[in-house]
Amino acid sequence: MSILSTGFMTDSAWTATLASKLDKVDCSQVLAAVLKGDREILGHIKMGPPAHNIMCDWIEDGLNPASFEAYSSEVSTTLTFITSFSSQASGKAMIRDGSILAPVDPRGGTDYLVQVTSVLGTAGVKLAGAYGSTTWVTAGLTTTWHVVASPYSDDDDASSDASVARTKRSNLMQVFERAVSITQTRKGMDMEAVVSELQLQIKRRTMEIKRELALSVTQGISQTGVIYTDAASELMTMTGIINRLRDPDYDATREDTMVTARSGNALVLSDINDLAYKIYDAGGLDDSADPIIVVGPKQQRVIAAMENGIRRAEPGERKVGYYKDVLITDMGVEMPVVLDRWFPAGMLMIMDRSRVALRPLAGDSWHLEKMAKTGRHEKWQISGQYTLEIRNADAAHGLLVDVG
Repeated sequence: MSILSTGFMTDSAWTATLASKLDKVDCSQVLAAVLKGDREILGHIKMGPPAHNIMCDWIEDGLNPASFEAYSSEVSTTLTFITSFSSQASGKAMIRDGSILAPVDPRGGTDYLVQVTSVLGTAGVKLAGAYGSTTWVTAGLTTTWHVVASPYSDDDDASSDASVARTKRSNLMQVFERAVSITQTRKGMDMEAVVSELQLQIKRRTMEIKRELALSVTQGISQTGVIYTDAASELMTMTGIINRLRDPDYDATREDTMVTARSGNALVLSDINDLAYKIYDAGGLDDSADPIIVVGPKQQRVIAAMENGIRRAEPGERKVGYYKDVLITDMGVEMPVVLDRWFPAGMLMIMDRSRVALRPLAGDSWHLEKMAKTGRHEKWQISGQYTLEIRNADAAHGLLVDVG
């Protein structure tokens, strides 16, 4: 039966499933169906491939940047040096003799281009004056430069390798567990509206696990500096998406690269637009992005009330109240608004669903297993081991904190 269907949760389907496997039952389809039907954040996180270690690793790759920030010191109107690359090797890898550079002017009033005459190693590059028909204008001390073109001659040898070093990220597995104990007397009793006590308890415990999983996915954190060598004796916890956004490399120091603090001020539409622009400027919100806005009930009410002064109702309208579940940023990006019961009240998150996945440990997805019987007690354990994969936490997602 497909996990897209919830038909297996009916009484007849459960009876057949449990009757055929009395010692161990794979319940991963139960959890998958519950997550798929969830209207909160868990329903927007896909299930990834199984992991094969208690430390789940993934590789993040990327392109060389199209721009870099550097200090420019003008010598004359026809000669200048650019020094102190802020992006180090990744910035310099795209520049060579003959490259055409353009300074980024936030005011939009500068349109001149310059050409690199020689690369001076770590000292920077030497530039000719204004390139083509553009007019030289003095660049600021700290200027961001776009690499507009890097022409190459047929007579030159192949250029140096410009590959970007890959980055390995990781997250710990976390065991989710519940137990169900039923006495022989209770098992044999006929109860109104309950066909199977075991079936009912499995459903209830699965809903509890979903609640714990939702909290771990958003707010979980792993201990830093701890080496786990024995999964059976160590209590491991995964890092949730909030703490991963605040500390992408997880070195116990919050970089907060994609975090904006509101200092207790109330949420306004420009805050969300500015956060979306920040992600876009960092390289996120690309063609493959699938962003959503995640909020708790407090900020959901604020979003629902935005622009209420310009709303108009049709004559004869019988509904009272307004609710918004999609927000369009001022750059035209549509983002569904996801209300999550457990999301912190003072935060708002833009999450790229295409770069987040829930991954089980191979052979240890959500399952039901019969334990050794003690006296007249029949005991079952429901458990599974999962972690969260969050790719490009320092560029593809964003977080507002300290929102009033």
